[in-house]
Amino acid sequence: MFITLARKYRPQTFEEFVGQSHIVETLKKGIKENKTAYAYLFAGPRGVGKTSMARVFAKALNCEKGPTVSPCNECDICREITAGSCIDVLEIDGASNRGIEEVRNLRENVNLMPSKSRYKIYIIDEVHMLTTEAFNALLKTLEEPPQYVKFIFATTSPEKVLPTILSRCQRFDFRPLSPSEMKRKLKEICEKEMIGIEEKAIDEIVDFSSGSMRDALTILDQLVVYSGNEKITFSMLKELLGLVEEKSIEELLIYLRDGKIKDALELYHDLLKDGKEVSIIVDGIIKKLRNIGIYMIEKEKIDEREREFASKFENLPVEKILDSLTVSLEYKEKIKRESLQVVIVEILLLKLSNILKGEKRYEEVEVKKKEIFEEKEEKEIGMDDVDKNWSKILKKIKERKPTVEACLREGRVERVEDGKIYISFKKKFSFHKSMVERDKNKNIIEKVIYEILGKNFIIIPFIKEESSDGLLKEEIKKIRKFFDIEIMETEEKNGRDF
Repeated sequence: MFITLARKYRPQTFEEFVGQSHIVETLKKGIKENKTAYAYLFAGPRGVGKTSMARVFAKALNCEKGPTVSPCNECDICREITAGSCIDVLEIDGASNRGIEEVRNLRENVNLMPSKSRYKIYIIDEVHMLTTEAFNALLKTLEEPPQYVKFIFATTSPEKVLPTILSRCQRFDFRPLSPSEMKRKLKEICEKEMIGIEEKAIDEIVDFSSGSMRDALTILDQLVVYSGNEKITFSMLKELLGLVEEKSIEELLIYLRDGKIKDALELYHDLLKDGKEVSIIVDGIIKKLRNIGIYMIEKEKIDEREREFASKFENLPVEKILDSLTVSLEYKEKIKRESLQVVIVEILLLKLSNILKGEKRYEEVEVKKKEIFEEKEEKEIGMDDVDKNWSKILKKIKERKPTVEACLREGRVERVEDGKIYISFKKKFSFHKSMVERDKNKNIIEKVIYEILGKNFIIIPFIKEESSDGLLKEEIKKIRKFFDIEIMETEEKNGRDF
């Protein structure tokens, strides 16, 4: 059976984590001194080990040989936690179980003793997705939890978690992995798996993944299939990811430097027509500006070709390059959060042109942004509309990128609310879910949805677990089933198959 690299090399002990030594040492010390808290918050970007750390911590607390900083991974409890089937360690997805009713059920079950472990541990992923009412209900549970209960919350957006919840948790901030850490780990995995790969391809995977080891391993998985067991080259990677040619980005920056905004916008739209994603274009701009900045400070730090291009900007003050880089990084975050991504990058190009030319007034740009947004009157779109148009959406995605359509087809739309479309995947299709939620693929899907429905939606893919004996299909129902033996079957009310 095929096992993805991200799953195969998921850390099973504290020692296997990369780049989070400050967290590992603190948790281990708490275990050794028997000073563990009843609630933890693991915050940080996706793919850096938050949920994996929660599982290892749960094993350390509940291992038959523990509590121990070195869980055996051999006892029944350790194996069940690894497999996600331990009835005393319950993983709940905050994105799909976000309402007050689910939290009320959790509160009712908290008072029941663990079945066979020392602690009953609740791991709530993407906890910031809970509603305000659910947060308030959860707060009552956190005020006086039983001694045998532990909560571990994971989130990519800690600022969205209520301060009253944060104040009751020990908070650990996970950092993105450094390029050197990721490169070292990828080389190690490639050697173990006997994967031939060019050094430049590894460097680009690291750069593209932005500190997320899970993203890096997902890309490596794709490349292994794409290469057909041949040595993985940089050209293969570029073709697979749709990377923008360096020459195009360089030409774009020259236009911006010279104030030729019309030419810059035309080139930008040509790149979009060629299938390049807005996020990839912005990444290319950031890399080039970074290299120009390094050139201005220490020329020998970049290679000869980069020096040749960067020299075309040496008459500009370094502050202008740094300002351009700062604005570009801000807009990289904006296109992750906001709709109308194409328009947002147009605004970025206008700002960069103003900075590089020395103009400091952006009022006319902000007016243009306001006018463009006001022109887009969004319609009320509900579940029925998505239902009727889903086959069209899949067909259009298939025209643009068949692999994305194939992955999305394994999911199903659960609900549509607050500008979001929630798409569930069975656990066996976790790889398909991970492909759908990658920024590049997610952008394709959301763009097609906008083109067909006329409204911007954010898609929220999530795993909807299904136990092997067919008793449960959702994590929270798993909790209900365990504590209410009179319930003989469950019925899904909202999901629709496509």
